[in-house]
Amino acid sequence: MNYYFGILCLAGVLSSGLGQYNQLEQRNCIIPKILQGSWFSWEVGLPTQTVIDATSMSQRGYCINYERHHGSEYSFVFKERSKDCYHCVKTIIRTLNVFEKFEGPCVGLPPGQEPTVENVCAGIKDDQQLITLFNENFVPINCRSSLEGVWHFTYQNRFRFTGVCDKPDARIQSCQTAGTQFLIQNQKFNITYQRCEGMEGTFSGNVEFSCLGDWFVGKNHYFAVANTKESRKDEKYRCFLKNRDDDLYVGVSITAECNTLKTPETSPERLKLTPVKAEFVEPGCTLPQNFSGEWVNTANIDADVSISETHINETYYPDKARYRKTIYVCRERRGNRVMMARLTVDGCQKDYVCFDFMPRHHNIIRYRKGLAVIKDDFSTVCSWVQFPNSDAWKYDLFLARNPVPVRCPVAGKFNFTQRGEHPFKTRILGGVTLSPRPDIHCKQNISDLSVCDTDQKELAVDENYCLSVDHLGRPVDIYSDPDYRMKCIGFWKENLKSYLITYDDLDPLSKYRCWVYQRADLNRVLMSQAVGAFCKLEQDVTSWNHSEGAAVAIDAVEYERERDDCPMYFDDGLNPWKPSDASNIVFDWDFYRAGAASLEGKLTIIAFSAYMVRRLAAH
Repeated sequence: MNYYFGILCLAGVLSSGLGQYNQLEQRNCIIPKILQGSWFSWEVGLPTQTVIDATSMSQRGYCINYERHHGSEYSFVFKERSKDCYHCVKTIIRTLNVFEKFEGPCVGLPPGQEPTVENVCAGIKDDQQLITLFNENFVPINCRSSLEGVWHFTYQNRFRFTGVCDKPDARIQSCQTAGTQFLIQNQKFNITYQRCEGMEGTFSGNVEFSCLGDWFVGKNHYFAVANTKESRKDEKYRCFLKNRDDDLYVGVSITAECNTLKTPETSPERLKLTPVKAEFVEPGCTLPQNFSGEWVNTANIDADVSISETHINETYYPDKARYRKTIYVCRERRGNRVMMARLTVDGCQKDYVCFDFMPRHHNIIRYRKGLAVIKDDFSTVCSWVQFPNSDAWKYDLFLARNPVPVRCPVAGKFNFTQRGEHPFKTRILGGVTLSPRPDIHCKQNISDLSVCDTDQKELAVDENYCLSVDHLGRPVDIYSDPDYRMKCIGFWKENLKSYLITYDDLDPLSKYRCWVYQRADLNRVLMSQAVGAFCKLEQDVTSWNHSEGAAVAIDAVEYERERDDCPMYFDDGLNPWKPSDASNIVFDWDFYRAGAASLEGKLTIIAFSAYMVRRLAAH
């Protein structure tokens, strides 16, 4: 009797100790609060409900160990009370309302081996199928980061019908109401489907979704939604997929899971979006007539700009989407300031922006843009306080898409030295020559910068130029071409710096290049070329590296020879609106039909005009 009583006591002690050990394990493993709650998922083709509290997970047991990896990834070890094995569950928190998991089977461990994450999760691979879990008591999230705008769409469903359903009234409406006190308006969007005749499986109806948040996996942009009018849980939750490089195609899941979405093109349901302008604003003023045309906005990653009498249409191409388009409508103009209504084609909100334009000169429009406000009032929108109030600033640029060359502000023949991260190099324009060039003996080679054409509108750079001449003083090398040919398209002076814009069709980085130039002596010019179409505020004539936005700096000294016929010229750009003295003067000679007195008067005027042109050129 005492023997059996001793065995019962020992079993009670062991049971009590094991219970205390289990409680100790549970106290050491606390599941993060963001994972706690009731979750719905679609697993192995069946709807599944999972309940997670601070220490346990339904159908998996209580938590005995966990590890937190980088970011919001966790690995948990669970043990069921009725089984002598362990479950490993790896979770990835996507949003407040969504997390994904992948897990392995219940595994047993050899005697004496600790149930650590490393031991229990050893058989799980990182490329396993992810299972998406949706919070049944979700908290809606603002939709702006997921989907914003008004679109027409076509759709196809590979499991219901073949072909593409395209109806003009099919719409996606995801509009944000700025400043609304009802936040739910910004936390949902509508999709209006239209039925296509002859295509079974299409339907007409309006579906309203609440946004549950979004996340990125590489370039894939996922966002989860919940149908607000659906009570069936397996039909309530859906996933959408966009790609950052081409976000006009959207993939949609037809079940409550995201793992069926790999690319928008292979998704069960695919939408093709076309932006639709949400509002119409009537113009109230006109822009200067010489603004009309096609331009490039250097302040917005070389955006395409089309200007008409009343509108500015700007299309730019960011790294994370196909394109974005903004429309500005002229509302009120006073002097150089123009108040414009701003409409984003893929957005819903209308606001107002003020532009401060400088009069156009050459192929350039200089401007400043103020802050966007919601009020349609000129005194508010175009108040000077709306413009960035920096200690140092400069105007942004619109450059003509098809520029007409102008006379360069620097002309002559120069011997230059260079310093920079991207210096001028020897190259052959147009590739291999048609015939071999004659072999000449060159006593001296220099780097040459020349503006010697008839109208002095083209800047030519030859990195390795033969300076030798024959016994008559004529250049020996008459067959070589320059390495670079750049057309001058505009110049001006701003912040005590002279700026020049050149255009080169063959430039692989940017057809437009900005220069800072300065006359350092009677026959010496300093120039710094920028890496792109605009010059940074810090760039000056000595800048040569990317820290100041420069590619190369050159120090040029004039060296015109007797037969070069390349006079030196310099204009600091203080008044870029003055007419160039290089323009052609056309005489109609109608005065021959008049008398001698008229002829004498005309000749006097012509002589005086020529005298004034020479005086201006000298100055």
